[in-house]
Amino acid sequence: MTTALDAIVDLGPNQWRDARQSGQLEWLSTNGLGGYACGTVGGLLQRRWHGLLVAATDAPAGRTMLVPKIELFATVDGTVHPLTANEWAGAGIDAPGLGNLIRLHMNGSVIVRHWRIGSALLEERITMARGRNATAVLLTLRHASKPVQIAIKCLVNHRPHDHLAQVGAFKADITQQPGGLRVQFEGAQGEGSQVHLQADGCAATADGTWYRNYLLPVERALGYDCVDASVCAGELVITLKPGESRGFTASTQREDTGEAGRIVAACLRRSKKLVEAAKATGDHFRARLALSADQFIVQRGLPDGKRGTSVIAGYPWFADWGRDALISLPGLCLSTGRADDAASILRSLARFQKDGLLPNRFPAPGEPWMDNSVDAPLLLAEAGRRTVNATRDWDLARDLWLALQNTFDAFMKGTRHGIAVDAKDGLLAAAEPGAQLTWMDAKVGDRVITPRMGKPVEINALWCGLLQTMIDWAPRLKRDATAQAKALAKAKRSFARFSRPDGTGLIDVLDGPQGNEDCLRPNQLFALTGPTPLVSATLGKRMLATVRDQLLTPLGLRSLGPHEPGYRGRYEGPVEHRDEAYHMGTTWPWLLAPYTTSLQRAGDEAGIALAREPFLHHLREGCLGQVCEVSDGDAPQRPSGCFAQAWSVAALLDDGVGIEAPAARSR
Repeated sequence: MTTALDAIVDLGPNQWRDARQSGQLEWLSTNGLGGYACGTVGGLLQRRWHGLLVAATDAPAGRTMLVPKIELFATVDGTVHPLTANEWAGAGIDAPGLGNLIRLHMNGSVIVRHWRIGSALLEERITMARGRNATAVLLTLRHASKPVQIAIKCLVNHRPHDHLAQVGAFKADITQQPGGLRVQFEGAQGEGSQVHLQADGCAATADGTWYRNYLLPVERALGYDCVDASVCAGELVITLKPGESRGFTASTQREDTGEAGRIVAACLRRSKKLVEAAKATGDHFRARLALSADQFIVQRGLPDGKRGTSVIAGYPWFADWGRDALISLPGLCLSTGRADDAASILRSLARFQKDGLLPNRFPAPGEPWMDNSVDAPLLLAEAGRRTVNATRDWDLARDLWLALQNTFDAFMKGTRHGIAVDAKDGLLAAAEPGAQLTWMDAKVGDRVITPRMGKPVEINALWCGLLQTMIDWAPRLKRDATAQAKALAKAKRSFARFSRPDGTGLIDVLDGPQGNEDCLRPNQLFALTGPTPLVSATLGKRMLATVRDQLLTPLGLRSLGPHEPGYRGRYEGPVEHRDEAYHMGTTWPWLLAPYTTSLQRAGDEAGIALAREPFLHHLREGCLGQVCEVSDGDAPQRPSGCFAQAWSVAALLDDGVGIEAPAARSR
């Protein structure tokens, strides 16, 4: 891996001038199952989600906090140096290790920390194993005049990753075993019922003491419970000679000696292949984004018991969502040379179709099924069209045809959630009181913040896209698309109704309970990105100018114009306040995808570069190398929401692959 790639995320102490600032710089590693490891630069636990091993016990769900952290204590010349940082309820921050931390960088997808301890230099590499619930830490003594002893204190927990624990919340049976410790959680079964803590050539001592009062200030600021407790499983003590490496693993299974080094080496090889597949070797910004994209692509079980592919919407708290997966697919997969993953995601999602609808959010164990998404089945057509355009994979088109036909039939006839094509004008309506059916889905209690009942503009642009896709595919697949052609002609004639009277753009929602919703929102951009023209070139230019002038911010597009009634410029406060602002002015990076696609079609490459430029800095703030879910509508746009969001990363990678059909498209 090149040092230039590392330079995108390469930080020193001037980036964390104090412990509080160090806690705002986070890192993430994932395992392709929905499990993850994440933490802060110096080791402070700041969120309930921070942990060295959060296992996906029912991939990609069932995520369980097993190892919140380990702490290193280095003995040099008889003096113990704690490389630690903690924040305690009622006692403040104790972070002696920050004085020893001299560098953090990312080598491919491996997180690397450098600790200066007197004359010794200790390197620590952290990454998860691909395809299993294991985290590796590789310690290397880069410079020293004599051996250094390292004690590894291991904290364990056994809670859902979105909960906190109190003293006594679980019982852990801790036993010594060759190479480390085994922790069995009483009453637990299956994956995640035990964790193995191992270090190469270690001497292990079991403990069992509860450590209480870990203060999580991010949770406190959001109005949530904010004090956690964990069990100290014990210590593993190793001795490193100058130039020597020894590994530590936290895993749900017993690992062989030397496995940490093999996991790190495999991660570096994978990183190199991903960058090469994305053809980003000479483009450090895109290379880093290609590695970030990889963190969201996961395995998912299918209805027939086989394994498919899905997309985690965001870390640390989102699972996989149908809408998010399909919006993200072109950037995550097509722009990074992962067409096989794109096809697998599409086939996997199509298997879950029911009544013409797709899952909005896949439920965790015990949760109800959710398909309150009018756009997900339409986005299946959009992502499918782009994938087939890019790959000429007509077998994929054939496999998706039935799902598209089912959606067409269901929407023409009318299906659940009040979703139906209006026979009068051919436009698609979605209206169910108390339900949020579009991507603007915030809800506080029983109150939907942006119900958008009626005929939303992007839904009808996507509806026209589905119809055009079926018309284009029909000859090659030997299907009859007469009904779709008739429906498209009618919908396109009626689409002119969306034009705003002042000629600056499109109405957001037609024919709602209180009439039209003529507010400035970014949803109109979808009328410029589909396979069939829906607005004139003149109107398209005016739309883009309006969006650029009133919605574009350094971190994406505002969800509502700043001069519109109800605009909220700050995404902050308790959860109900944040949800009220979520789609009422909050900035979303993912909206750059339809914006830059529209600019690409208009030939404005300079505008695309200008919109993406601020994210080079953003990759060095918040979650390092990742892109946030949202930020404030007002300046300065403070990143917020999930610290790593799939469709945000995808929007920056999306370079229009598959937007235009090849010239030799079959008719």
